[in-house]
Amino acid sequence: MKDGRRRRSRLLIFLGVAILLGVTLLVFWSVGVVPHAVHFSQSTQNLEAFDFVEISAQVSAPYPSNPFTDGSIRGTFTTATGKQQWNVEGFCDSQDGSLYRLRFMPPAPGDYIYSVEYRQGWSKKNSRGTFQVRDGHRRGLVRIDPQNRWHFIWEGTGEHYFFNGTTAYWLMGWQDEQVIQSSIDRLHQLKINRMRVTVAGRTNVYYGEPVMAGPSWSPLIRPWQTVKNVRFLRILGRIGQSLGIEGDLFDSLAYLNVAEDIYHPGFDYSRFEVSYWQKLERALRFARDRDMVFSLVLDMNDSRVHPAPGSADELRFLKYAIARFGAFSNITWDLGDDLDQYRDERWAHALATSHPVDNVHQDRSSEWFDFTSFQEWSREQHAFMLSERKKQERLGRIIPQKRTKNTATRTITPCGQKGLARIPPTRCAERLGKL
Repeated sequence: MKDGRRRRSRLLIFLGVAILLGVTLLVFWSVGVVPHAVHFSQSTQNLEAFDFVEISAQVSAPYPSNPFTDGSIRGTFTTATGKQQWNVEGFCDSQDGSLYRLRFMPPAPGDYIYSVEYRQGWSKKNSRGTFQVRDGHRRGLVRIDPQNRWHFIWEGTGEHYFFNGTTAYWLMGWQDEQVIQSSIDRLHQLKINRMRVTVAGRTNVYYGEPVMAGPSWSPLIRPWQTVKNVRFLRILGRIGQSLGIEGDLFDSLAYLNVAEDIYHPGFDYSRFEVSYWQKLERALRFARDRDMVFSLVLDMNDSRVHPAPGSADELRFLKYAIARFGAFSNITWDLGDDLDQYRDERWAHALATSHPVDNVHQDRSSEWFDFTSFQEWSREQHAFMLSERKKQERLGRIIPQKRTKNTATRTITPCGQKGLARIPPTRCAERLGKL
């Protein structure tokens, strides 16, 4: 009997040691794993101002357990004179962690030098390089006109920029990228030079528009992967199908797609769906070639699924978007639109600005705040805009202001015509369009 107790005690000790060893190895693998080699490459040695140079890190196995949290790339870019320096963070551009990228958009001609570092676990790999920048007469970034702060200019050429935009929140819902490009091209030909496009969001409300979601287009945007257990169940279902096992269970698992559930998409906020971000990036490049500005809306009121406010998941999302798209000259960040349904003043103070960002109350004294955009639907738009202009004058920091939308065209009566009631001349379509 004593021998049996000894054997059980030894077995328990053995199991305890095995479990401890397994946990230790798991932690070491997820945190301490280092790549066999890292190969750095540079996209170009010569480029135009307001284009961007890209430094890539090709990582060999073993890859980080989660490439979006356990691996990183960052660098420092400096003018050859040493007068200006920029610290830049990069991003993972592959699902398995085999490729990382770092981008920098030089704002002026000259010689530049850089250093870059890739980190994985306790390992660090470094590279250095140089490149030359010439004046290619690119229009560059949209900036406030320093000579007339009510207006905009293209920084690269000094040309006046007049906002003529439209909303295309769900542009990235198209599966066929030819449709996306033809949409951008059509708007460009109509002299539209700015589009509001959402990076994340999900909706089933179309505000009376005659649209229909389906295989070709969906407003269920997927910037993140689904959680691992859902992917595992889907794989299990496909294995069952391939083995010829009959029954509805394996079929239902194989076609499990919670991402199509508007309220329960099963997102893993620590892992990005790289193919989606690459698609949005290709649309950005196409638009940039036509001097079309994308005003990137980070997320949408219509959606009921968001990373927790102020969480590591939300910060990771914001940083990833900035790292991927920040080097494109044709973007603005839409930080005051479609946030009020899922973010509050506390979030705005802590994360976004020193004052709540909404459609009316804007912190115009903040240096990062370049212009204000109002979504004002009343018929008193002109008076409202003038009153806001006077507020800016009193604050002593003038920035441009614009309307996000005119009143929907279906509700505006053309001048000289009668609707259900006579419309005052100052509220007719032509005059509203000139405000």
